[in-house]
Amino acid sequence: MRDYLKDKKDLSGIIYASTRKRVETCYKYLKKLSYDVTYYHAGLSDKEKKKNQEDFIYDRKNIIVATNAFGMGIDKSDVRYVIHMNMPKDMESYYQEAGRAGRDGEKSDAILLYSGQDIVVNKYLISQTNNRQYQLIKLEKLQTIINYVNTSKCLRSFILEYFGQDSEENCDNCSNCLDDYEKTDASIDSQKVLSCIYRLDQRYGISTIVDCLKGLNNKNSKEKKLKNISTFGIMKDKSSKYIKDLIGVLVADGYIKVSGLKYPILKLNEKSKQVLFSKKKIYIRDLKEENKKEKIDKFSENISYDSDLFNNLKKLRLEISRKRNIPPFIVFSDASLSEMARLKPKNEKDFLKIKGVGDKKLKQYGKIFIEKIKEFDQ
Repeated sequence: MRDYLKDKKDLSGIIYASTRKRVETCYKYLKKLSYDVTYYHAGLSDKEKKKNQEDFIYDRKNIIVATNAFGMGIDKSDVRYVIHMNMPKDMESYYQEAGRAGRDGEKSDAILLYSGQDIVVNKYLISQTNNRQYQLIKLEKLQTIINYVNTSKCLRSFILEYFGQDSEENCDNCSNCLDDYEKTDASIDSQKVLSCIYRLDQRYGISTIVDCLKGLNNKNSKEKKLKNISTFGIMKDKSSKYIKDLIGVLVADGYIKVSGLKYPILKLNEKSKQVLFSKKKIYIRDLKEENKKEKIDKFSENISYDSDLFNNLKKLRLEISRKRNIPPFIVFSDASLSEMARLKPKNEKDFLKIKGVGDKKLKQYGKIFIEKIKEFDQ
């Protein structure tokens, strides 16, 4: 996150975290790095929430770190990025929150960071209700977002299919479609995983499958007599993380079925046979270390325009918005400013050609912005 934000100090962004503690930890971290940042969660007083929200909307602060309590009814069109520091609890939440980036049509990023601990936190939050039916529905939705972060498919396609819409196989824009991954053939390892699930009578979850494949001699292994299973130790040369990640991909892409949502049990299905018997190839994406920076940079590419002029126009927009007590994006969107910085209109006729400029905006702001462009371009 630090690497991603280092050249975005002047851009608006939302960072979501799953708990109040994580929100405050992230806020303090970014404040220490000298970012203009505020925060928002349900534990703040109404007065604090109102102030922090308005600081973000009116560009007094560029970044807001928040729980999902923030954002309902927020219509700030120039949010350039939304970062999830933790995996959300369901796809609906993620789609709504990520969708707050780029509402003005300009290039924007939605970045989801996650770890296995996020699953534990989300399951704990779900368990806080006594309604069994509600828990089951929420656990099923949680499994969908777990599949999303593990899938090797196009991420856009995954989301659209979940909401019942048709989509292209590749969007050529998400991290799974970008070219900085190398595909590794994991077909044989996938067969070993599926065979182990079968040999264990499809009765256990991921931990026991990993213990068996790794050939571990721990308490769990002894209690279940895993040494007697033919697949015991057949992946002892692989790390537990690799096996867990591979299982995650096989679940996400439909080759393993998860049953019993509170205590997930791995089972085979019809698609499993394609890998076991029809020699269906399974490829996993492996991001090489040397390509990590390139991947971060790829998220940050922008259409070419004069960035110095763009920043000067943003300052002018902020001055006007403060005088009029209106959000800056109401004056002009980032899309309009970037086009001004690219085309550099010097008269009213050319200014009217800018995206988002009509007769009213021309009359209100045209003269002052044209003067600023001329002055800068001398």
